[in-house]
Amino acid sequence: MTSTRKCWEGLAAAVAVAVIALTGLSGAEAASPAERLPDNQQNLTFVPNFGVPSLDSAMVPLEMGTNQIMSNVLQALVTLDKKSIPQPQLATSWKWTTPTSLQFKLREGVTFSDGQPFTSADVVGSFDRFIAKKATLSAALSIITSYTADDPTTFTINTSAPTGTLLGVLSLVKIGQGTHSTDDVWWGKPIGTGPFVITSYVANDHVKLTRNDTYWGEKAKLKTLTFSLITDTNAKITALANGQAHVLGDVIYDQFPTVKAMENVTLTPADALTYYFLWFNNAKSPLTDPKVRRAMWMALDLPTIVQSLYGETASPMDSFCPSSAFGCVTAADMPSYDPKGAKALLAEAGYPNGLTADILLNTSNAGMDTLVSAFVSQWKAVGITVKPRAQDPTTWLADFSAHNWDMVVNPNATITGDADYTLNRLYNCAANRLGYCNPKLDALFTKAQQSSDPSERTALYQQAVNIMAQDAPGIPMFQTKSNVAALKSVQDLSIPPTEFIDWSTVYLTK
Repeated sequence: MTSTRKCWEGLAAAVAVAVIALTGLSGAEAASPAERLPDNQQNLTFVPNFGVPSLDSAMVPLEMGTNQIMSNVLQALVTLDKKSIPQPQLATSWKWTTPTSLQFKLREGVTFSDGQPFTSADVVGSFDRFIAKKATLSAALSIITSYTADDPTTFTINTSAPTGTLLGVLSLVKIGQGTHSTDDVWWGKPIGTGPFVITSYVANDHVKLTRNDTYWGEKAKLKTLTFSLITDTNAKITALANGQAHVLGDVIYDQFPTVKAMENVTLTPADALTYYFLWFNNAKSPLTDPKVRRAMWMALDLPTIVQSLYGETASPMDSFCPSSAFGCVTAADMPSYDPKGAKALLAEAGYPNGLTADILLNTSNAGMDTLVSAFVSQWKAVGITVKPRAQDPTTWLADFSAHNWDMVVNPNATITGDADYTLNRLYNCAANRLGYCNPKLDALFTKAQQSSDPSERTALYQQAVNIMAQDAPGIPMFQTKSNVAALKSVQDLSIPPTEFIDWSTVYLTK
């Protein structure tokens, strides 16, 4: 673990992220631990804050809800610690043998939950699938030119140029059994090397995991872990209050007083890498015109909306990725609230009487309807009529992927703690995520990706976000805290900045 590892360690000082250990679950109360429940009662229910459109990590590698679950079932070559520095997982070590050749030594003695041994052939097959699917991780993986299984415990990646960001991206490439690389059905309920196995999945309802008793590492303390996909905010709070749920992945701000009043519950907001964006379909008229996009941005009083809906749990963004990630620097000349200026800009673009558009939102994201309602009201004030289209996670993903929308709002996260993950992955021409393409940006992103000098990379990202502020391909709205509520019977629960919880350490007490 040589040059790239050093680069990540150099960046770590600039990445101000935090992990929380929920007080009341560990720490001060550890001096008088409560009695642990017997094994047959170690059954925990978690209500996540994101939808789960699929369990196929290769098809939806960046879906937060999918990753929250599958990070406990499938594993990657590397994982990221609380400072976003790569650490060994299925690989025990790695080194750059040349500036463009990265070699991994794989962990020996690892088996999948069905008893099959894990080898480099499984890594090759999984990479084949992730790359062949050309899903949302494809832009970040495009620097890879080839990869080989040199022997059962050695795997090598070759790249088209030096890169300082690849290891972080590889933390998202989950490894399944190589013989199933083209089997969509298998990947819909895959067998992994992680501490849990999938026992049932009902779309838009629940996912149930059971402890993997053959796990190569320390066995999970929970016997079962159920992800209950509740979308109604009041129903989530009720489930926590009556003990049907042990942990809520997110509590919206207006429910804070209710949750804080529960004597048996701990609520702790902490910094995260999650943020919310609004994207324009840049390929669809009239949103092809940056004047129209800037006008719609200028019509929104984001600081007031964010403060009224989220209080201290969120803050308006001043760049296109969250400030807690490296390289997410403040953009110059970001549009600000100016309804008169918005009207004038619309008229200049040829829409003096306003325009009509729709906006797509995912019903699994708590409070999104309230946020969009505030936007619709302020757009109406400048003559823009916007129709919300609320959809369940599966339908939303289908329309979103097909670009069947004028605008879309959704949460995202800079999971690797590096601006490259958000800026280069989402906004380069090849990604084609929102019909936006600026070759000048692509050149800046490429130079930043290939550099291992933090100062040089920061300067390049500064140029990039300044261009994006002018183009206004979308609106970076606000970054959030992770507001997790848990019963005090839940022990050893830590929430990383990625919000991908390692449930293997968690257990329940009386």
